[in-house]
Amino acid sequence: MKFILAALLVMFAAEGQLADPKDEARAQDLMREIRCVACENEPISNSGSDIAADMRERVRAMVAEGQSDAEIRSWFAERYGDFVLFRPPSRGIGGFILWGLPFLLLVAGGLFGFFMVARGRRSDRGIEPVAPEDASVPSSD
Repeated sequence: MKFILAALLVMFAAEGQLADPKDEARAQDLMREIRCVACENEPISNSGSDIAADMRERVRAMVAEGQSDAEIRSWFAERYGDFVLFRPPSRGIGGFILWGLPFLLLVAGGLFGFFMVARGRRSDRGIEPVAPEDASVPSSD
C-alpha cells in the first residue's frame, strides 16, 4: 500500500506536459523567455532548481487557463520584477536608456570617427613640403 501511495505522489508531483501540443509549445517558448530567479542568467526551461520547477508549473497552469503570453509575462514581472524577463519592457526614461542609448552611442562614435578622418584629410592638403635648401637651422647661441 505504501508503494502505491508513493508512486502516486511521485506521479502527481512530477512536471507534466500539457495535453495540447500547441499549448505545450507555447508554454516552452514562454519558459525560454523567463529567467530563473535562483540561477544566474538561465531560463526556467533549463534550470534544475526547485523554484524553476514551480515557475514552469505556473506557466503551464496559466497557459492551460487560456491566459495570453503578455498576461503571463506581466504576472511574473509583477511578482519577481522586470529582471525575470529576458526581454524587459521599455518603459519611460529607463527603457530609453536600456534600449536606445547603445545605438545613440554607436551613431555618435561613427560620426565622430567620420569627422576626425575628414578633418585630417583637409589639414593634410594645406601643408606643403619644405625643400631642404629652404629649411633654416636655428643657431645654438
